[in-house]
Amino acid sequence: MEPSKGATMLQALQHTSSEFLLSRLQEAFQHAADFQAVCIGESDAGKLYLLYLTTLVGSDHFIFNMNRQPQDGVLTTLHSYYGTSYSAGDFSACEKAVCAGKTVLCTAESANGLILATENPQQRGLQQPQTENVIQGPMYGFIENYSTNIALIRQRMQTSRLKIWEARVGDLTNTKVGVVYLEGVTDPGLVQYTCGQISAIQADGIQDSGELLRFMDPGSSRLFPAAVTTERPDRVTASLLNGKIVVLMDGTPFSIIAPGSFFDFWESPEDQYLTPLIALFLRWLRFIALMINLFLPALYVAITSVNIDLNRLEISLAAAGSREGVPYPVWLESLIMLFLLDCIVEAGIRLPRSISSTVTMVGGVVLGQAIIQANIVSNLLVIIVATTALTNFIVVDYQMGLVQRILKYFTLAGASVIGILGIFICFAILVICLSRIQSFGVSYLTPIGPGARIRSMSLGLIGGSRKFSLSYWITFGRGSRQ
Repeated sequence: MEPSKGATMLQALQHTSSEFLLSRLQEAFQHAADFQAVCIGESDAGKLYLLYLTTLVGSDHFIFNMNRQPQDGVLTTLHSYYGTSYSAGDFSACEKAVCAGKTVLCTAESANGLILATENPQQRGLQQPQTENVIQGPMYGFIENYSTNIALIRQRMQTSRLKIWEARVGDLTNTKVGVVYLEGVTDPGLVQYTCGQISAIQADGIQDSGELLRFMDPGSSRLFPAAVTTERPDRVTASLLNGKIVVLMDGTPFSIIAPGSFFDFWESPEDQYLTPLIALFLRWLRFIALMINLFLPALYVAITSVNIDLNRLEISLAAAGSREGVPYPVWLESLIMLFLLDCIVEAGIRLPRSISSTVTMVGGVVLGQAIIQANIVSNLLVIIVATTALTNFIVVDYQMGLVQRILKYFTLAGASVIGILGIFICFAILVICLSRIQSFGVSYLTPIGPGARIRSMSLGLIGGSRKFSLSYWITFGRGSRQ
């Protein structure tokens, strides 16, 4: 740095305290092997030190000069600093800055220090989303770096109406969280409620957006997911245009889109790029697949063990013939096959990719054929289970796919007890439960029902007494602000 500029920077240092910043930071990081306190020279106030973590800073921010002294000594001086603006901070601010990869410039006897932006975050390059296949749209997704994710949104929405509210969560992790919304489109009450929920979080640390969502929405511990998580910037920008908010968190590529509607989990981002008739066909295809996944095994149990009189004679004879020699009742037979199916799916997801396909092949073909030959299950049930597996994989959102895998056991239990009537009772219970769920003050079944299209209610912020009115409008294929 130039002498005049360096002198101007050093004027921000204070020397009025008996507790010196250098000694306090050295004590705080005394057992950290990557902490360095380097003396770079002297000034009128004393020796100058740079304090940083070698694993987080970038070495290209500084240029040093080596000057020979008259006594054949060598003096190191900081010639230039290439970075963003600097600021002065006390011990607490400097400690957090060092942990974040910044560098603190101070003297041996100063009470505060200058925080220099020298961080060099470790991150991967832009790639395709790992959990969402891109058929049509941008071939890049969010990464673990917060600033990069904000930049991807800014590139797609070049307007000053795009606002960002930021905060830090976690007493130990100090993780940056940002709430992104579109001014004039997003309901101010929704923004106020979300920011209040994030500000009220009390936790040592938060590692992922799913954990953050549980703190933001008090009812997110229920079975159904409260909001959509995505890696795709185009889905985020489309949601912002529809009046929703997006929550980004440093350290994870998954963003949170809220409020969440049940139908949002069945809409693919590519649906907006297709013609309306094709998009409508695909959405109904997914909805029919949902019904098949939830009720097909239960229907098989009901019409083969409880409500046999409802079948045609040919169907009953075919089902009885396929179960010849099977020692287990129908409900137990179905339960075994569904459980094995879930084990195979989970093994294929968790195992390394190099062997997951082999495990799936062994579990799906070899094991299935062996079970049939051993007369443990019937041939017809294998067809039912295979169809159930295919319909489960057609779901767009991974979280909703997990919910389907659980709910099919619920409907299977109802059909095993009272047959077809049990299926209808289970369906009614599901509808009632969904109608009672709210996501950030919005009905989960929006836009079904006259009272769900426009939701207006008063919600209180945690730790405060302020109230606000939240009104929201979401259509089945494309939301818009009321």
